[in-house]
Amino acid sequence: SREVVIPGFRPGKAPRNLVLAHYGEEAFRNEVREELIREWLNRALDREKLEPVSTPRVEVVEFKPGEVLSFKARFSVLPEIEIPEDIVLELPELPPAEVSEEEVREVLEGLRRDAAILEPKETPAEEGDLVQFRHRGRLYEAEIKKEGTIGERLKGRRAGETVVLKDDEGNEIPVEITGVYRVELPDEAEVAAHYGEESWERLEERVRERIRGEKEQERLFRLRLMALDALADAIGLEPPKSLLEEVVEEELASYRRKKEVRPEVEEMVRRRLRREILARRIVEAKGLIPDIQEVKRIAEETGWDPRTVRARLILERAADWILEHLVRKPKEG
Repeated sequence: SREVVIPGFRPGKAPRNLVLAHYGEEAFRNEVREELIREWLNRALDREKLEPVSTPRVEVVEFKPGEVLSFKARFSVLPEIEIPEDIVLELPELPPAEVSEEEVREVLEGLRRDAAILEPKETPAEEGDLVQFRHRGRLYEAEIKKEGTIGERLKGRRAGETVVLKDDEGNEIPVEITGVYRVELPDEAEVAAHYGEESWERLEERVRERIRGEKEQERLFRLRLMALDALADAIGLEPPKSLLEEVVEEELASYRRKKEVRPEVEEMVRRRLRREILARRIVEAKGLIPDIQEVKRIAEETGWDPRTVRARLILERAADWILEHLVRKPKEG
């Protein structure tokens, strides 16, 4: 329990009459009641091995300080799920990742521009130049290339000038041009050497494999989500209503037009909660819960929050278990 601190007395040693005078009897009663509820609710949850997934709603039945405290608490817990061993899931076959030559060219062109030599110039910015500018203390870059872009609106400007731009809503954005540069693009051999490859062809192949790897990761991610959704549909899993409402309200807090987006947000949250609940029950039942040290190691390597790492591992392991152990049937049509 928490201690009341009164100036001139050690914590927890102030006389009761001074405590009441300092805080007020009603405020003190409420503080004591809330502290007792927290303490005994946690004890009851530990004893019954319950883990609320929604904020407990407490109703005080009776409270007499020093005599009796009786209260009711309502909250949601994760539903118990029987994980089936033999179930046919309708999962479509996702085709292997394919990489187009256009995709490879776009990445290579970006690498070429990143390896370019920037030559400062005092003349006005023209097409093909790179303009650096400062806005609210941060530096940005824009290439004078396409109509309708920020770079195109800086055409004809010089280093040292201050320009007032406007965003899509008509708001003024003052920017200070800190530099105008002529972009000298390296040839293919120079680009390859810049990125540690002996030839342009080797760099091209490296780019192709990187794109293919990223697409395969995206393909596997989609397949995992489909597996979780399919099994949730098959067993009729739905998140607890109070949990769904609570999370939906949290998500809607960042939206201005809440009524218009509520159905879409509610469906998004519903699907996410179903996946999380199902994944958690699978890893618990199959002994696939991520090890603390593994979570810590991955968090340090990636810079992600440990909670994000743990949640991701749970979803991946549960989905992979489904894909490995359950029968898959392609969807008709």
